[in-house]
Amino acid sequence: MRKIAKANRGFKGIWIPASSWLDENLTLQEMLFLAEIDSLDVNEQGCYASNKHFSDFFGLSKSRSSEIINSLADKNYITIKYSIEGKEVKRRSIKVFGKSKGGIRNPEEGYSENTTGSNTSFSNTNIDKDIMSGKPSIPYSEIIDYLNKQTGKSFKSSTQSSKKLIKARWNEGYRLEDFKKVIDNKVVDWTGKIFDDGSPAENYLQPSTLFAGKFETYLNQVPKKINQGNEMRSNNSVVF
Repeated sequence: MRKIAKANRGFKGIWIPASSWLDENLTLQEMLFLAEIDSLDVNEQGCYASNKHFSDFFGLSKSRSSEIINSLADKNYITIKYSIEGKEVKRRSIKVFGKSKGGIRNPEEGYSENTTGSNTSFSNTNIDKDIMSGKPSIPYSEIIDYLNKQTGKSFKSSTQSSKKLIKARWNEGYRLEDFKKVIDNKVVDWTGKIFDDGSPAENYLQPSTLFAGKFETYLNQVPKKINQGNEMRSNNSVVF
């Protein structure tokens, strides 16, 4: 059931631009959320409405409202910034890309996120979005740092392609210890080996290989070293 906090809100209606109305990539709920976010943004300062506001206004659960907002962010229809102190979110600001100029109304005071703590710098990261939605934070840095420690390489945790792969596996239910085990398994399996084509197996100790489609195979693999004199070589059973 919808709960409208204040019936006397000072606006005449909501403007839905044709670009949203005719966008096949938007669900009806996403389109309505965009319109509500846009209407709560004043002077392009952002919408400060909480998930509870959207939950009450649309008659949805807070978790469903969070999913819709995060989906809009993933599809790049909105940007989300948080004011965070430690792991505590003080305030969320949402802005619509290509914000319309019509149907704007002032946000109500009660719509902002109410938490304790002082105002800190804003960020717009996947980790912050996960904190806001109640999901466990994705430890991108810890995963990449562990890979670098085990391989002696210097990959960056900020690389978007690596973050995308890590997030995909994380969303499948894998956690930090699984990533560490995959790294350990393949370090043991590939360090010092030469593939049949003459290329060093260690070249494949990188995020694009370890965290891609074979992740589950690598996780459950029992690595074996095949000693040939002082050199480690692979046989035809090496898994990519």
